[in-house]
Amino acid sequence: MEEASLGIQQESKRREMLPMGGSGVERMRVSTSTVHSRWNMYFAIATPLLIVSIVLLSRIHWYERAALVVLLGLPTAVFLIFVDPYSSDEVRTPSKSGFRGWCFAALSVVCLVAAAVINPSVMFVQFIVVPQLFIAFTYWPALGIVAFMNCGFIMVAWIQTAGLYGSNFTDTIVESLASVFFSGMIGIANDHLAEVNTHNLQLIERLQSQQEIIGHLSHEEGIAAERQRMAGEMHDTIAQSLTSMLALSRAALGEMGDEQDRDLALKHLRMISVIAKESLDDTRALIANSTPVALQKSGLRDALARTLSNGTDGSGKSFDLHVDEDLPVLPLALQVAVLRIVQEAVTNIQKHSDARSFTVNLERNKGVQGVQGIQGVQRGRDELCLRIEDDGIGFESSSISEEQASVTGHGYGFIDMRRRVEELSGSFAFSSAPGRGTRITALFPLEGKTQVQVNGVASS
Repeated sequence: MEEASLGIQQESKRREMLPMGGSGVERMRVSTSTVHSRWNMYFAIATPLLIVSIVLLSRIHWYERAALVVLLGLPTAVFLIFVDPYSSDEVRTPSKSGFRGWCFAALSVVCLVAAAVINPSVMFVQFIVVPQLFIAFTYWPALGIVAFMNCGFIMVAWIQTAGLYGSNFTDTIVESLASVFFSGMIGIANDHLAEVNTHNLQLIERLQSQQEIIGHLSHEEGIAAERQRMAGEMHDTIAQSLTSMLALSRAALGEMGDEQDRDLALKHLRMISVIAKESLDDTRALIANSTPVALQKSGLRDALARTLSNGTDGSGKSFDLHVDEDLPVLPLALQVAVLRIVQEAVTNIQKHSDARSFTVNLERNKGVQGVQGIQGVQRGRDELCLRIEDDGIGFESSSISEEQASVTGHGYGFIDMRRRVEELSGSFAFSSAPGRGTRITALFPLEGKTQVQVNGVASS
């Protein structure tokens, strides 16, 4: 049998659904880390340039310039080394890096206010420190720290009785208020970005968790489907061979007591040996997941004829097998399905029908006429029609329970037949009535096949 495992197919589909290039969570974290890296590059470049500009343009003593370099550069250095590596947007506490963030905030306020005492123009440096604060803290704590720092600038201006730019006290208040306002605007954007990233991380983690669950369920479904397939194949091969062997052995036992029937008994014993050999070969083929032995030895028509002969010999039943001569070469999967359905039907006839004879027809159907029990047959559609009819006692088809229809080996096996047909995009139906026998019909599409195979007609 050349049938791919459902579990493998579903596992492949599941892997195709996963994000390319690794975990989606890791990719999101890498993206966030890249944004932080760009901010850090800005801090590392802008801080020295701003410090150099202020120091060179200020007319102060050298020791005051040295103090400015330390006071203005220390907050950025502490942020890059001790705060940012330990900050996480997923942490929603006021400080994203714990006590490190609070130490950094206190150091920033002290250093910048102290620098403003030396040179009031250092107020510009807060536009480097402000983004650092909003990275290290959530929105409102960061904005509060910025406001507190600007209050320090105002206090220094009030003490010196001069504006930070050499103007008046009122200008310093306006500039501080503007600084807090624009800092708040920057913080809103940064905080919103952090919230979006955190939300996206949660969504991706949830998606991956669901994909893992789906993958597990798909694996379990694949195992269940493979077990069902194996059960069906064993029923259609080994179980049916054992049924035939049982019928032949019972016939042989009855014939051994009569000397006139011993030749017939020996014939049945030889048939048991042949069936046992074929059953062993089928078992090996099933283990190897290869083509059924009956189809390996000959074509579909001969395999069907041998199946019918083995299934009826010693039972007193007769059969007619009709196979169209103009059938195209059929795909292996279709041949296997036809053979297995016929084997299942023969087993049902032996066990349940009490029929004297039955007919198996395999023909090409152009869809010109309707097929009894099957709806939606398209006019002109090229199909393979398998029809099996017996003259047995029949049954009330509406009275069959779902369990009777589906139990393999102990029921009628109709659901297993239907499954085989529908796997090949075909249609399946059965009909029966007490005293009127049973009819099974299966239609398989034949589009795109070439008409080169010739089959004859066999009867017994």
